[in-house]
Amino acid sequence: MIIDFYKSLSPSTQSIIWVTLFLLIVIILLRIMLRDYSADKPAKGITLILESFVKMMNGFTKEMLGKRWRALAPYFISLAIYIFVANISGLFGFTPPTVSLSVTFALGMVTFFLIQIFGIKANGVKGYVKDLCSPVVMTPMNIISEISVPISLGVRLFGNILSGSIISILLYSFLGWFAVFITPPVHALFDVLFGFIQTFIFLMLTAVNIGNKFSENDFE
Repeated sequence: MIIDFYKSLSPSTQSIIWVTLFLLIVIILLRIMLRDYSADKPAKGITLILESFVKMMNGFTKEMLGKRWRALAPYFISLAIYIFVANISGLFGFTPPTVSLSVTFALGMVTFFLIQIFGIKANGVKGYVKDLCSPVVMTPMNIISEISVPISLGVRLFGNILSGSIISILLYSFLGWFAVFITPPVHALFDVLFGFIQTFIFLMLTAVNIGNKFSENDFE
């Protein structure tokens, strides 16, 4: 019954399940491996890689978001890992979850709510509303601009990853057995390189939209 239900799901939904399970297993394994971790001990191996990644992401969020970076750093780290793993899942025969508009739109909605929450925290309700309605004649446009953020983020990521997947599928269909020799560099380009670029763009746009809600004092 479970197998039949799984087979009835769309390829992108199946990929979402596998990517989520993969990340959960990785988190559990890393938790076990790092249970004796201490900042006082010199990092090596997987610990060094993880520590370098976390430091890099902390530096990124600190530069983009100023004094409030600590509250948002975990979100950016999680976002970077999920989007990149989802984007490169095509290397392992899966349909990337990010070719599903529901996934990319959901990621955009999370960013949208964070923008509003931190906008209110930074400026207060009164300041938030004042900023939204300034100038008064532009209030409708300001509201539309806010609402368009999750749509633009979701559609941009969806469109770019989908286009790469379509090109790969067309190459497989057109080249037949010769695809074995041609497609490896194509996957390296569209899955890995473009996957990384689209992850970075999503993170950058998220940071810019959240940072725009902060005052100059937050960056001093």
